[in-house]
Amino acid sequence: MDRNCRRYLVCILIWVVFAAGCTGFREPESQGKTQENPVPPATVGIDLFFGNPSNANENEADNFLIVGEGSVISYNNARGTPNWVSWRTTRADLGPSLPRPDFRPDPRLPAWFNRISYSDYSGSGYDRGHITPSADRFGSVKLNEETFLMTNIVPQTSALNQYPWEKLESYARGQARRGFDLYQIAGGYGTKEILKSGIAAPTNCWKIIVVMPRGRTEINERIRVIAVDMPNIDGIEKGGWERFRTSIRAIEEKTGYDFFASLPKTVQDGLEMHTEVRSTILAR
Repeated sequence: MDRNCRRYLVCILIWVVFAAGCTGFREPESQGKTQENPVPPATVGIDLFFGNPSNANENEADNFLIVGEGSVISYNNARGTPNWVSWRTTRADLGPSLPRPDFRPDPRLPAWFNRISYSDYSGSGYDRGHITPSADRFGSVKLNEETFLMTNIVPQTSALNQYPWEKLESYARGQARRGFDLYQIAGGYGTKEILKSGIAAPTNCWKIIVVMPRGRTEINERIRVIAVDMPNIDGIEKGGWERFRTSIRAIEEKTGYDFFASLPKTVQDGLEMHTEVRSTILAR
């Protein structure tokens, strides 16, 4: 190779390196800024199984994204409660009962947020209702303590919290003990009344559970879905949780959320229109 040819190749190499430095290897313009939906990839596959139905992010106080170790939360600062909480429950997450931690404000919230505390529920007539159940995290002291942060709590009547809501939680853990992986998302909507510190008691609490064979993550319209919408009222102690079955589409219409938004339209429609009918038999 003569000198001119070598010189030509060196020039080409310098040009390629320079171009790469100006494009593909350039520091992202968004570095250092808050990203839309800044959720680590590992979390997306586990605790955001349903997607991000409200497009929660770190820029909206009433749709504030909290990525925890055992759940992902969209928190509403104005209401003092979560919009929704998403989490997974497996057999490994369960265990014998743990000492009950104290309820406490969530340190993950910005300093200027309204800090909801244990005493804000005192004398209200409502239970401090867990969204991610404490018993779903008996396998880990640390993750169990996370469920007692007030960002995981909504005002529920004792009739709801201790009867149909708890019965569904227990049923779901029974499925996990049988070896299924449960992907769950739940929250509340509507305003029944306002408590201390501006906490909004919801008119209804809803939950969606997808029951998957252990280790399976493929989503199609034939997977088992349990969806419920329960009124936050007194007098519903008798009877099972099954009478509150509904569809994902009905919950979307009540909340304005969009579940499974990234799925193909045919799969999404099949899942959202499905109403669980086998659960009455399986729950007995």
